[in-house]
Amino acid sequence: MMSSPGGLVLGIFFVLIFVGISCTVDGGQTSDTSSEVAWKRIAGVTIADDFPDYTSPDCLALCDSLRAAGATWVAVTPCGFLDSTQDVSVSWTRWSSRDYRTAIAKMRAKGLKVMLKPYLFAMDFWTKKQWTGDIRHNDSASRRAFFDSYQSFILDNARIAADAHVELFCIALELPHLSHFEAEWRSLIDTIRTVYRGPLTYAAHGLGESQAIRWWDAVDVIGVNLYPSLTDQTAPADSVVRAGWIPIKRQMERLSSMNGNKPIVLTEVGFRSVKKAMFSPWEWPEHGSRPIDHTEQAQAYRILADELYGEQWFGGVFWWKVFTDGAKPAENADGFTPQGKPAWKEMSDGFKAFRQ
Repeated sequence: MMSSPGGLVLGIFFVLIFVGISCTVDGGQTSDTSSEVAWKRIAGVTIADDFPDYTSPDCLALCDSLRAAGATWVAVTPCGFLDSTQDVSVSWTRWSSRDYRTAIAKMRAKGLKVMLKPYLFAMDFWTKKQWTGDIRHNDSASRRAFFDSYQSFILDNARIAADAHVELFCIALELPHLSHFEAEWRSLIDTIRTVYRGPLTYAAHGLGESQAIRWWDAVDVIGVNLYPSLTDQTAPADSVVRAGWIPIKRQMERLSSMNGNKPIVLTEVGFRSVKKAMFSPWEWPEHGSRPIDHTEQAQAYRILADELYGEQWFGGVFWWKVFTDGAKPAENADGFTPQGKPAWKEMSDGFKAFRQ
């Protein structure tokens, strides 16, 4: 039976709406639907850029394990190298000169979405226990040189992101002494968008840096690397841990509301398998050992899921982190990975409930 003209127009209207809503966000499309569609229920994990590499059968087996655990996203992390925190020249290393395009294609074929999240590493991080927060460049000449070099590095990554159709591209992470130079970041973002037209984020160092940034409107998602100190107690009661989340949740809700209700994704969050796992959880194993305790790490995973996964402003999480060689992870038993620990089940249970 033939439709009336009015019915035909109405049908076309609904088809167009459906197509617009269900477009997949990738490197070849704009990100207009990001706040409504793409940034809810990201159940993600960071896979370390280690050996065996991302293209290996080991990594593909890990991807299968993550999918079985309820993960829907992974973060891939190419490395840019600096000789020191004062260096202005960012270069690729032999370590990171890998076939990321092929690796990402294999991950996506496994049903995983991908965030490409390049980072910077300097030798000072090992020799002086420094970090990206020690990269400053207060004088205009060195700052210009750094941003010029960083732009070249990040555009290389943007081309990978575009070619591989990654669903989210992180333009930088944890540069609190540089992120207040608003003009430089807006210019960089405009340039990145000429290469990669998908959604962008920046991974801020905790709530301090995220609240200081004035250019969140230029990206699609607020990214926060969060290692929250929730309690200094050993074997804390659940109620104590939940109380520790209260002020953090309030700050994140306000951060979202002050930026047009833009969703917040925890681009990193993690807890080590140690006693007092929720006290100063940002401390790396190589910077200080603690007695091993799997229970508190699992508790931290469980309560984070309980406290955050249902919040309206919460877009998702990337747990820190897992290794392609699960039998011999590249960190000690007191490290961050949930592999082979009770935290893996808590991560999985949280993901599966989150996705319902």
